[in-house]
Amino acid sequence: MKSALLSILLICFHLLDLTAGVRDFTVKQYGIDQDFEGIFIYDVVQDQDGFLWLGADDGLYRFDGKTMLKFNQMDSTIGDLVTACMVSADGHLYLGYNNGGISIVEHGRYRKILSPESAPSKVNRLYQDNDQVLWGLTQNTGLIRIENREAAPVKVDLLTQLISYDLIRHKDRFYIGTNEGLLMLQIDEEQNISPIGFVVGSFGKAVNTLYEDPHDDEVLWVGTDNGLFYIEHGEATTGILNPVKGAEKMRVTSITRDHLKTLWVGTAASGLVEIELKNNHAYRLTRFDKSHDFPSNQISSLYVDRENEIWVGTFGNGLIQLNRAFFHHYELKKSGKIEGVNDLYQANENLYYLATDKGLVRAFNKPYQDSLTFEILNQTEKYQVTRILKRGNFIWLGTRNSGLIKYNVEKSEFEEIHLDPVDVGLSHLVRYIVEGNDGSLWVSIAGNGVYHLDDQGELITHYNTRKGFYHNEIFTILPDQAGNIWFGAHSVGLALLKPDGEVNFLTKDEIFPARDINSISQDNQGIIWIATSGSGLYSFDGENFNRYDEKSGLLSNFCNAVEVDDAGQIWVGHRKGLSLIQSAYGLVRRFNHPGELGETEAVSNSVAKDNQGNIWFGNPYGVTKVILPHIQHSIKKRETHIQDIRLFFERVDLLEHSTQEKLDNMLPNDLIFNYKENHITFDFVSINLKNPDGIYYQYQLKGYDKEWSPVTSFNLATFTNLDPGEYTFRIRESDHPQFWGDNYAELSFVIDTPYWKKWWFYLLQISIMISLFLITYMISAKVQNLFVIRLMVYVSLFIVFEYIHTELEPFIESIAGETPILQVGANLALALVLLPIELRLAKYLRHKESVSKRNDELMVETS
Repeated sequence: MKSALLSILLICFHLLDLTAGVRDFTVKQYGIDQDFEGIFIYDVVQDQDGFLWLGADDGLYRFDGKTMLKFNQMDSTIGDLVTACMVSADGHLYLGYNNGGISIVEHGRYRKILSPESAPSKVNRLYQDNDQVLWGLTQNTGLIRIENREAAPVKVDLLTQLISYDLIRHKDRFYIGTNEGLLMLQIDEEQNISPIGFVVGSFGKAVNTLYEDPHDDEVLWVGTDNGLFYIEHGEATTGILNPVKGAEKMRVTSITRDHLKTLWVGTAASGLVEIELKNNHAYRLTRFDKSHDFPSNQISSLYVDRENEIWVGTFGNGLIQLNRAFFHHYELKKSGKIEGVNDLYQANENLYYLATDKGLVRAFNKPYQDSLTFEILNQTEKYQVTRILKRGNFIWLGTRNSGLIKYNVEKSEFEEIHLDPVDVGLSHLVRYIVEGNDGSLWVSIAGNGVYHLDDQGELITHYNTRKGFYHNEIFTILPDQAGNIWFGAHSVGLALLKPDGEVNFLTKDEIFPARDINSISQDNQGIIWIATSGSGLYSFDGENFNRYDEKSGLLSNFCNAVEVDDAGQIWVGHRKGLSLIQSAYGLVRRFNHPGELGETEAVSNSVAKDNQGNIWFGNPYGVTKVILPHIQHSIKKRETHIQDIRLFFERVDLLEHSTQEKLDNMLPNDLIFNYKENHITFDFVSINLKNPDGIYYQYQLKGYDKEWSPVTSFNLATFTNLDPGEYTFRIRESDHPQFWGDNYAELSFVIDTPYWKKWWFYLLQISIMISLFLITYMISAKVQNLFVIRLMVYVSLFIVFEYIHTELEPFIESIAGETPILQVGANLALALVLLPIELRLAKYLRHKESVSKRNDELMVETS
């Protein structure tokens, strides 16, 4: 019987041994190269600013995507071995330690809130419930309650007799994972805690980890030494432990769920497992272990960050980042001798059909296997399949040489659909098949125009040139949301069939400028996107056509296929790569590196979007999947953090330049530097853990710069020889160098003026000069020696002249520059300004001299 069944299967399908390996992910392991020495990772969390915090065997680490910053006992943590981390709702980081005790990070400083002596047992879990109460779970001494940032042990006698691993609170009930099973505790209105008992079916099983599903708050996932289980913990039930079929033989150490509702399970010896669920049962497993080139089989902790990156803590192999790839190419020619993927169609979430030059290919995931399997339908090997459309139990196939074929999936029967009339001697090449809004079919056959068929394949209307249609070679058809039918052809361009039967020849009537149309699509806003051969891409908003071409940033003006992702972004396939149009931001991005895409060429009109939002492009030698483009390629606005200010490239204690006693923010906000500390470097970062090198920055120093700086990917900025004054440093980030939002971080500071430029010193100088003149005048009134008087007056005048010249010299240089003749002219002008003073003094001295002579003459006459 088995032999007969196997024979039948082999007749129906030709199996290809094509797997995807770790497929849609790249793996990055963090070690010494990132200044990361921890090899045993106990916990991973992300704070509100985006920093990743790691509890490791040698201390606490903070990671910003590029730099690992290490903290240990010297930084006021209780111990070096951090076993539990939690970020509370108010943004504070709480830490639990291997030797007991809990601390909180406040204002960049650590404060102990529970000493190891008060609870001398390893802290395995820190948890915040829906009432915003914080709880700690120790391995041997029970619960810890944390309120008002103070911690106190909670006595539960039963917990002192067990080894406790994990904690979840659901309404008035605690679930505690222990070495003897899943224990339930009751918490009453007075906050008294008492045991209920073990969950049915859990006693005798070591429960290592718990995970409350954010997508279904009535489901609790339970990881044990005996596999993965779940509880539906409603109010009226005591809970029953249910096994997850397909995940029984695992020693589970950690559980999490990503934004796509995929369950991730870490195990003690079997690596990491990705589980896709149906009705809480595993129907597809992907294994990441050493046999699949994953760095470790011993998983200790799991965390999903805001960008859906999977972070894996291991025992012995440090930290691993599971980075979802942007693209994945499935090469089919070498492994399966499949050529020319002309069309793709997703039948359901696990089944795809590929129209190829070697026949119809079925691609699917087998249950409990982590590979994508490709099967050629043997009966179709004689056909070169050009198009696919699946409706119910039937697949409509367009072929290169046999016209239209209807395939009954259940009966494995093929029926050739004879379209009548078909001109004798013309090709039976089916160029396009599409389903209309009413369930009817639109079929384009080379040289024969377009056939409008009902759901059984019966002809409704035939459109060709004999009946007044604009062309018989139609390459693409789109039924739009308004009930119109768009047609694209080569040489004669675009036409539109309206619901009332009127046909508008848009290119012929010079409404649409391009003549060669390859593909047409429509986005959720109703905008029509038209891919042309040689004229770029056009959009139509109902009134106007707008063009995107190479000058706009498009990779090429030859556009083979176009599709819209779930975020409204436009993907265009070319012969040498892909273009992404993010029209909401006015951006066009290009992807054309073979190492990134695997295969750069997109076959004309061979593109499809699946139910998960992935976009598939057919290639001459396989298919390329654009993985979750609506998530991975969307523009994200991130905060930029100014991390530090350095003087002459050296780190300093910034509190010495501030009146603050502690750091309320990352940096003091009232920094004052003296005039010599005018060489300043700013360190900043915007956190993109998925692609830290894909961040672009612009900065501006108000008071120094008039414009934003050129775009840079470096996360530091240095300013030298800054003049005294008030400054504000601004920094902004972007995923794309041509798009900048209004969001920026800023920090103000002051460079103090030197004492000789302060107002009081100017006042002192002026007072001294006035005093000098007064003294000179008083002395000259008493001294009879004209030489002394003249000397004192001219010394005073020289001092005043030099003072004014020194003060005005920067202004003079700014006008005259370094040209000698201009400097002489400027000095001459200054001398001419001071000439009246000199003349009055000279007149005064002459008068003084004449008076002195007259007095001398009078004295002689008298004598």
